[in-house]
Amino acid sequence: MHSVKGVARKSCLGLAVFAALGPAQAAELLANGSFEQNSGPGSLVFTGWQSVSQAGSKGGFAAQQGTRGAITPVAVPAPPDGAFALMSDQPGPGSHVLYQDVAIPAGSPATLSARVHVQNAAKVAAAPATLDYTVAAPNQQVRIDVMNPAAAPDSLGAGVLANVFQWPPATAPGPSASGSGYQSLQFDLSAYAGQTVRLRIAEVDNRQSLFFGVDAMSVWSGSVPGALQPPADTGFFAQGTAVQLTFDPVASIPGQTVTGYVAQCVPQGGGAVLTGTSSNPTVAVNGLTPGVAYNCSVAAQSSSGAGPASQPLTVNAPVAGATTISTLQGGSATLTVSNPASGCSLQSASLVRAQSLPAAPPQGAAAYPLGVLDLRSSGCNSGATLKLSVTMPQVLPAGAQYWKYGPTAANPAPHWYAFNDGFKVTSANTYTLDVQDGGLGDDDLQANGVVVDPGGIMVMAATSAAAIPVWNLAGLAATSASVLLAMAAMRRRRRTR
Repeated sequence: MHSVKGVARKSCLGLAVFAALGPAQAAELLANGSFEQNSGPGSLVFTGWQSVSQAGSKGGFAAQQGTRGAITPVAVPAPPDGAFALMSDQPGPGSHVLYQDVAIPAGSPATLSARVHVQNAAKVAAAPATLDYTVAAPNQQVRIDVMNPAAAPDSLGAGVLANVFQWPPATAPGPSASGSGYQSLQFDLSAYAGQTVRLRIAEVDNRQSLFFGVDAMSVWSGSVPGALQPPADTGFFAQGTAVQLTFDPVASIPGQTVTGYVAQCVPQGGGAVLTGTSSNPTVAVNGLTPGVAYNCSVAAQSSSGAGPASQPLTVNAPVAGATTISTLQGGSATLTVSNPASGCSLQSASLVRAQSLPAAPPQGAAAYPLGVLDLRSSGCNSGATLKLSVTMPQVLPAGAQYWKYGPTAANPAPHWYAFNDGFKVTSANTYTLDVQDGGLGDDDLQANGVVVDPGGIMVMAATSAAAIPVWNLAGLAATSASVLLAMAAMRRRRRTR
């Protein structure tokens, strides 16, 4: 089954790709610095991190949730960022290290930031020049270091390139506690540009429990952003009394890990504000009144609260039997299944940019001025024909043709073909599509009750008008099946699937 929608949206691997683009780009370099990716509350395993404990040690760095220790029921502060924090916890003496190697790009500043908390149950705190808990002297200390990756994980010698944080100070025994709550720290890593360094978190206790909490850790390449960005590339799919808002994922920033999204829809004529939340970049808002226009926006959420909201979209709540979707030019298009007896109902639909299609259009094609309609209909009677009416907010271009990209019975490899037999312009801004389940135009080529139909209005070069807004297609080389599969593997989540 082929669809262009996933290709239209950016890859979920965006940050990883972004980081590889070069020193001029800002990017997060540390994996799982929020410690949210773990094996569950109390676990000692964190994605992206390596752990080492001295032989005979008790406890370790655990995934702490709520306001109690993960291993011992001691009151500790709640994680300041997300649901989890890294917290040392132990029923007996030990020495524990957690580390991650980080490549610092050349030619770019880099900044380490974190939130830390120290809570000592012993009457003494001391930091001798060793991480060995078996020494006779008190050894109650925590530290964060920048290290040479070739050095032993528990080294305190020349392998330590810089100390980022240490409690208590190594010069003299410190107090038994570090104060209340989490504190912020920041360290400039620019001196290590072009190098791979090891970021180490360490804890030693041989007198009593020592709770070392770390959260919101970040290694940021480039200028440190001051605030979360508003969601971009927002779109909607409204059906019945609900609307799905879709958008690009918002990147976390140092000290603010994105934990979810909140959306709100405000009736333009006044009335109750509707809200919805989600942990993914698709938020459903329910309770729309048919025929009412709403201003809908969405914002990312973190432990610091909601970030800035996206630009509001005008969502026209559809009347019974209709569906509304966002257009590339602003406003909304209305889709109606004109033959409900077929059993067909729209499961998803969106207009996507033509330049994101997986292959160039046929020779002589100029543009898709209104974008490409990517839809999926389900529930059809086997072999039935979906009859769809599409009303755009603007006049259709003169000389419009309907072209599709996908397989056909005669040629199962995805390719361009005209679909004018199933396309008809019925008014200045309305056209109809007739697509038979399993027939020409149905991408899955199966009479299975599901119609998958990506296609759009194409203006040929000979009839293209200068006044028509266009999105020119880039790249004229044909795309092989292997390339299509590679693109599909990196595609962003589908807008309405």
